[in-house]
Amino acid sequence: MSRSRGRWLADAGYIDVSTPEPVARYIAELFAPEDDALRAIRTAHATAELPEIHVSAVEGKLLQVLLHAIGAHRVLEVGTLGGYSAIWMARALPTGGTVTTIEGNERHAAFAREAVTRAQVADRVEIIGGEALDTLATLPGPFDAVFLDADKAPLPQYFAHAMRLLRRGGLLACDNTFMDGHIVEDDATSSDVEGMREFNRLAATDRRLVTAVIPERDGLLVAIKVGD
Repeated sequence: MSRSRGRWLADAGYIDVSTPEPVARYIAELFAPEDDALRAIRTAHATAELPEIHVSAVEGKLLQVLLHAIGAHRVLEVGTLGGYSAIWMARALPTGGTVTTIEGNERHAAFAREAVTRAQVADRVEIIGGEALDTLATLPGPFDAVFLDADKAPLPQYFAHAMRLLRRGGLLACDNTFMDGHIVEDDATSSDVEGMREFNRLAATDRRLVTAVIPERDGLLVAIKVGD
């Protein structure tokens, strides 16, 4: 989120986005330190012309805490990219636990397979190549958690699949809730922004969910499924 858009939200009294950079660095270094395998992914993204990683180390640690809290064994991720978030989540799972993650770009999927091997979690991460909506339609539930971090335009459809696949008491999470601040701009009408807006509305109003947003980086929406 840009400083101007973030400042507008803070001045309006809605969220606190004013964490000083030294404090943010302190939090990341103490509570969410990256090991060599995670740092290597971030470095490789910068040098291999891959898209920027959209999950921070602090978000990765938040996901770990939440997965521990719900006793997760079976996790579904939509949007593998380089495997960064999959590694964080896999490390939160007990023996026999699995992260099933879907990636539509085969180059990204191949990169992620190497990354999870280096991180020694390949036995806990299943990477499925292919279009997310096609794959989601074939997956059997239930999952203990669903993390959405892929293209934003189809998010309302991802929401429907997630609710079908998620067990009662399970965790739904989605990254980039604020869309770099565009989520509150009336003239921002791209398909990605509109997809995120509709997803946010669905997650906020569905009576089967208890939903909140953690204002870390670009916003992490988290919800617990409390009803069927």
